[in-house]
Amino acid sequence: MATRSDKAESRTRGSIRDALLDAASALMREQDKIDIGIVEIAARAGVNHGMIRYYFGDKEGMLAALLDRDVLRAIGQLDALFRLPVTPTERMRIHLEGIVDTYYRIPYLNRLIQYMVRDAEPERVRHIGDELLKKIAGAQARMIEEGIAAGEFHPVDPKLFYFNTIGAADGLYSNRLTLQVVFQGKPHADDDLHARYRQHTVETLLAGLVKNYQP
Repeated sequence: MATRSDKAESRTRGSIRDALLDAASALMREQDKIDIGIVEIAARAGVNHGMIRYYFGDKEGMLAALLDRDVLRAIGQLDALFRLPVTPTERMRIHLEGIVDTYYRIPYLNRLIQYMVRDAEPERVRHIGDELLKKIAGAQARMIEEGIAAGEFHPVDPKLFYFNTIGAADGLYSNRLTLQVVFQGKPHADDDLHARYRQHTVETLLAGLVKNYQP
């Protein structure tokens, strides 16, 4: 049976680990890059940089844990979405809004995935592909199949629609230079721009998927 001191120590370990992941995530968003130094990450978390080795083994291990956390959170939301008693069209709408929200919250996601699979061990590539990305793509394909079976969706290729979705969701948030220089915007999207972009993106995708679509 765990003692009070055991539980306190466990909470401390968890809070430090989470603080390091939160710090890495915040710095990647702020600096718009993946390659953040471990000393800077530890300083933001308020701990010694040796804690990264203690909790994750090395920086690569920490980034792998961050990717797992970010993607598994989205997978958990998909599991809950399938339990909702809604039409295929409404389920897809909620799903698409969630994807755009995810890229607004973690705009580095695609870059982190590419960084983690580049020159990686086969086991890590398999984990990212099979345990993370395939689950999201598979859930979206299931939504499309259900919508086609219900007579609500056009017969589309789930693979192509997946790339449409990810490309559209990622496009605004990973292109700060275009936003700022070409369109004279802010250096990154704010809540108002995100809300307008989410509505525009979701309506555009649904218009190509749903029969006789009415916004």
